[in-house]
Amino acid sequence: MKKIIYILAFSVFFTASMANTVYAIKETKYTAENSINDTKSIISKIDYNDVIKKAEEHSYDLKSADFSILISKQGITDARSEYYPKLNLGATTEYTKNFRNQRESTVMSIGDSFINPYTRYQTVFGVNLAYNLFDFGVRGNVLKMAKEDVEIKKMEEKQHLQDLVLNVTDTYAKILMLIAQEKAYNQMLELQEKNLGYYKRLYDAKVVSSTDLNLAKVNLEQTKKQLSELKSLKEEALSWLSFYTGEDYDKENIEASEFEKIEFNPFENKDIEKSVVWKLHEKIINKKGYEVKAAKRVNYPKITAYSRYYMYGSDYSSYTDNIDNIRPSNFSVGGSINMPVFDGFKNSANIKTKKLELEQLLVERDKAVAEYVTKLAVMRSNLTYLNKQIADNELIEAELEKKVSSTEKLVANRIASPIEGNNAKIELIKQNIESVKNETAKEAIIRVMEALTREYK
Repeated sequence: MKKIIYILAFSVFFTASMANTVYAIKETKYTAENSINDTKSIISKIDYNDVIKKAEEHSYDLKSADFSILISKQGITDARSEYYPKLNLGATTEYTKNFRNQRESTVMSIGDSFINPYTRYQTVFGVNLAYNLFDFGVRGNVLKMAKEDVEIKKMEEKQHLQDLVLNVTDTYAKILMLIAQEKAYNQMLELQEKNLGYYKRLYDAKVVSSTDLNLAKVNLEQTKKQLSELKSLKEEALSWLSFYTGEDYDKENIEASEFEKIEFNPFENKDIEKSVVWKLHEKIINKKGYEVKAAKRVNYPKITAYSRYYMYGSDYSSYTDNIDNIRPSNFSVGGSINMPVFDGFKNSANIKTKKLELEQLLVERDKAVAEYVTKLAVMRSNLTYLNKQIADNELIEAELEKKVSSTEKLVANRIASPIEGNNAKIELIKQNIESVKNETAKEAIIRVMEALTREYK
């Protein structure tokens, strides 16, 4: 008895130990997985082309579009099924109890209802084969609709890709501008802190008034405020970039490469019919055209061939004998023509609806194309303006650089104060910010236009 107790105690202890071991292993695995996720690399330097590539790989819309294409391809399989014969197998077994005198019973039918006058078990097996010989093009148009739907989904995927490029380009351009502004404002902050120190000494020496000192303090605080705002905007832009790419970025020390020059003439007129917006709407219109044709042919005759084969068995008293009695009963081959004569104008209304929808799609296509052309025209106008601004900025920067150089000489010769030299540098920094904004905006617009006018096959 003691041995049994010892064995049971050991079993309980061993089981508990194993359970704790398994739990520890699982917990260790979970901790390891968490540590892997926690140590996901944080990117501190980004490049536009790499960002676009990662965004395409990560895009939820593009992944969803791939599924939409696969789903629409099943529609082709479904439409093609109408070109194959339909084979059906069926079996029915039942027991009928007649409460009347069988001698007085007769077969009765009222409409489609049939009353069996006999008490019996009966079973029937049947094979039905049917084939649509001719339907005046209904199947063909339905198949064309399915194929056009696949092409529509492919064009929608290209449209999602365009939208992605536009969004990522806009976000990347913001990040470039914000990084440049943040660096510039840090330089301005350093110069303004030096100026504030000069103003304090001048104020203590009663050379400048308290108004000048307070103005220097205000300028410094405003720069700090703008720096804080720039950091917040940069973090927001990087968060959106993370959404597009699925990557984590170092929001404090992020560096971004400038846009590389690309060979693309934004002022060259492109063939609108090669654009995604045109191709997408044309395919939608084509699909609706096939819907109209299919609806018109619904009222035409439908010719069908069929064959049937039945096996039947019955018995008055035994279900088993009923099954044993199953024998070939009959076989038939035939054809049928079915043509709707009057459906209460239902299909006529359907045809009219499809035609109106087709006309509506034409208007929607014209609107989409007009928006597309207007968008390109606005971007070309913006590029013209930016090119003028960039040229003016170069002239202004050249003059400000001369001013900085001459002011530094005056400061070195003690003709001008260091404050004047710092103010000249601050003025040049502000102008550099405007130049960076204009250059970045120009390159972003060029890439957006290239994406919108690119020919997708």
